[in-house]
Amino acid sequence: MRCSPRAEGCAGDEVPLGRIGPRVLARFLGVAAGVLVVSGCALSPKPFTTEERWSEIQSDREAMFADQEPVTRPLTLNEAFARALKYNLDGRVKAMEEALSVNDLDLARYDLLPKLAIDGLGSTRNRFDASSSESIQTRQQSLVPSTSSDLNRFTGDLTLSWNILDFGVSYFNARQQADRVLIAQEERRKAIQALLQDVRRAYWRAAAAQRLTNDVKAAIRAAEAALPSARKVETEGLKSPIDSLRYQKALLDAIRQLETNEQLLAVSKDELASLINIPPGEPYTIAVPSEASMRVEPMKIPVGQMENTALLLNPDIRGLSYEARISVAETRKALLKLLPGITLSADPNVDSNSFLVHHYWVAGAAHLNGYLSNLLTAPIVIPQRENAEKLAVLKREAMNMAILAKLHIAYQQYFASIKEYNRVKQLSSVDQRLYTQIANRTATDVQGDLERILAQASAVDSRLRLFQSYAEAQEALGRLYATVGVDFLHEDVETLSVAALSNAIKQTSVDLSSKTNADITRDQGAGTTSDESRNQAAPQPAGTITYAQEDEPVSVAQFQELSSQ
Repeated sequence: MRCSPRAEGCAGDEVPLGRIGPRVLARFLGVAAGVLVVSGCALSPKPFTTEERWSEIQSDREAMFADQEPVTRPLTLNEAFARALKYNLDGRVKAMEEALSVNDLDLARYDLLPKLAIDGLGSTRNRFDASSSESIQTRQQSLVPSTSSDLNRFTGDLTLSWNILDFGVSYFNARQQADRVLIAQEERRKAIQALLQDVRRAYWRAAAAQRLTNDVKAAIRAAEAALPSARKVETEGLKSPIDSLRYQKALLDAIRQLETNEQLLAVSKDELASLINIPPGEPYTIAVPSEASMRVEPMKIPVGQMENTALLLNPDIRGLSYEARISVAETRKALLKLLPGITLSADPNVDSNSFLVHHYWVAGAAHLNGYLSNLLTAPIVIPQRENAEKLAVLKREAMNMAILAKLHIAYQQYFASIKEYNRVKQLSSVDQRLYTQIANRTATDVQGDLERILAQASAVDSRLRLFQSYAEAQEALGRLYATVGVDFLHEDVETLSVAALSNAIKQTSVDLSSKTNADITRDQGAGTTSDESRNQAAPQPAGTITYAQEDEPVSVAQFQELSSQ
């Protein structure tokens, strides 16, 4: 006999929920749904106001130049290097990216730990969770409606689980992230080398601007002052029209060249200021050395030794070596994912249900799971990962070739810049002496004035080209340093003052161990005979350089000792 709706104890009877009734619950759900709908409709694009942008700008400007030591004396090249390393904003970005990669590594280490999860559930209902039974033969009720659950109930469990497959995958993820930290360090090295190369070039251009700006302006004023006289000669017919026009053309050509040089000089100090993070428009001076002390020295180091050092130290090659190691770890991780996973778990539980005999218990389990489809994808995944490893190695080899070519190009450019600088230096000396002779000679005619003005413009232009060619030689030297992978400093720049950092740069000397050099030579498969052959076959720019014939790769100390100015 089935339970009648009016029968006593029937499951259809209403049971009070307690303090929370159906109407209150329905009202709460309705309010919550309304709040969610209103919140979703309220989202719309909200651009920054002018006041917000202005406040942000002021804050950024203060942060850009905060905590910087002021420039209190003429700036030397080493001090410019130090300020660039310590304050350049692009360098700070690279440092922060490196720090962020370290944070990612710290997070990856936590993935190796077992997973610990906590779960709690509080439930309530307005009717009992009751049920009845009936016979499958007679279709008659065989059990009165009954329940084994309270109306108000709390359950909770703390699950500790460890998946062996996930552990293996997390291990290789952590190793890959560790290599990415090293890649970030190489990227920072590369950025610093490029920064110092730019500072080296900009410093000497700023030095030229400081030394020659007044001379250029004086020559322009003298040439412009001579133009009215030249036009007067033409209008009054004191000379032939052709000679008068030639005279004016020579003056205008000189003025044009001087004005072009003036424009180049005008931005030189601003360029250096941006690299060493001096506020735009803030005055500063350069410790300009005498022109007699501006010397460039040729490299007396075998090309073969520089090749070995470049292959060892260049940040691009080192970064690709780490990328190849990441690719190997990715292969192992892909193979590991093809295997079934085993999960071991243990979880203590609590349940407030009064019908239970035990309210607290601990459960454990071992779970095996995997995808049979992995058996189908394995023949594709394995060769795909093998090709990925080969690709990483080929990229590194291609970079090796590119760096070797870049090294030889930088090497030739440096010697060409030395030859150019020495030629410009001779020309500048001749122009200076010629201008002195012409200026000391008494000149009363217009032609004499033209000769003096043109000699003055030529002398100023020669001095400017002297500084420019010296800056180009320094830039070529910096390019050679960057290609080889020379680091000026191996200290924490954040903890040093500008003066201490400048002194550390000046005294930096890092040598490579002979063991490391021999290992690299063996790895490259290059014997002594091939190195000697490369050294002897190296081109001799201008026929003036005799190479040393040692077989050890060049050290950073050798570079700085032989190339210091």
